[in-house]
Amino acid sequence: MGAGTGAITVGWDRNPETNIAGYKIYWGELRGQYTNVVDVGNNIVGSVSGLASGRTYYCSVKAYNTSLQESPFSAEIPLTYTSQEPTEPDPSSRLVLLEAENGQLNAPATIMGTGTDVYVDTNNYATATNGYTRMSFDIATAGDYQVWCRVKASAASMDSFFVTMDNGTEDIFHVYVIPDTTEPRAADWIWKRIHIPAGAPRSYTLTAGAHTFKVRTREQGTCLDRVVLSNDPNFVPSDALPRTTDAVIVTSNPASLTRTEGESAVLEVAAAATGPVSYQWKRNNVAITGATSAQLLISSVAEAHEGNYTVDLYRGTASASGGPAVLTVNPAAGAAPTLKVAQMTMNLDRSLSFQLSGGLLSSVQIYASNDLSNWTLISTQVNTSGSITIIDPAAVTGNKRFYKLVTE
Repeated sequence: MGAGTGAITVGWDRNPETNIAGYKIYWGELRGQYTNVVDVGNNIVGSVSGLASGRTYYCSVKAYNTSLQESPFSAEIPLTYTSQEPTEPDPSSRLVLLEAENGQLNAPATIMGTGTDVYVDTNNYATATNGYTRMSFDIATAGDYQVWCRVKASAASMDSFFVTMDNGTEDIFHVYVIPDTTEPRAADWIWKRIHIPAGAPRSYTLTAGAHTFKVRTREQGTCLDRVVLSNDPNFVPSDALPRTTDAVIVTSNPASLTRTEGESAVLEVAAAATGPVSYQWKRNNVAITGATSAQLLISSVAEAHEGNYTVDLYRGTASASGGPAVLTVNPAAGAAPTLKVAQMTMNLDRSLSFQLSGGLLSSVQIYASNDLSNWTLISTQVNTSGSITIIDPAAVTGNKRFYKLVTE
């Protein structure tokens, strides 16, 4: 098993039919879509393996008879494996997602808008400064957090709030930095990070546990929709960010690398999420066993490691993908590149020409076969130019003929 992977034993009742020869367990990560199967013979228990810790899989069983005919799927059951092994620390940064209208509202601050465009503003300017929304939340990871607000502030007379964290000092947050001489004002919703003093992002040092963030009305028409806290100073939210529940966002994709055989290679992804993140690296879309952390280390690269690398990230019900990153592996100094046939051509005189990649100055053995089982050596040549031409005296018109080239 790879790090963070494991197995779960499942069992079922034996079928009453007398011609049952065995059972198969099917499982996968989506309901009704099974990407794995194991034949457990005539046992009525079996092991589902290769499960990533904390991820939910779905499992079903089929019986098959002595004619190898399979029954319909049994009722589907969910499986979640929890690793007991020590795991690497999760380096992802943390997010807290808040909705202004879900906070504790004090009049005249009120919920306004309809449908998906719902926000907090005041409908009574004379007493506007009495209105506020107070949002309560929990922090699981202590640290320095910055606060982003999704706001609408299209004029200088409607672009500021009073803000307070945990009933501390109340500050004025101007959506547009004062003096506002360079940035054009947007008529629609924008994301702005609280910057107090002007131009300097404000960080709040928060302990693990319960906290409150209060936004009090200062100018009528300054509309507040969403609030996102992040302990990653480089994080920038977008409207694609989920409003509630789980979220995971890739903040830095793995970079493509070129390495020489025998060197090490490190692929790394960075993320921001509402909680700890699970990772699964893939090469050419095939999961790599044990590659379940934010960093993928290949200590000694070889040609077999070449390919496109991606990584799937999971946080609860949310998921994201990082990459692709291309790993290119060059031959070690002094080593001949691996021989590859780039093209084969049948010439008019019935000779065969092979255009080769790699293996320059190596001795090449050419084998022929009629059935892909029995091979006959028909020529040995030195690859001096990247092109080899041979004549196959056993080639007969109308017969299939197969060739393979081998070099030491």
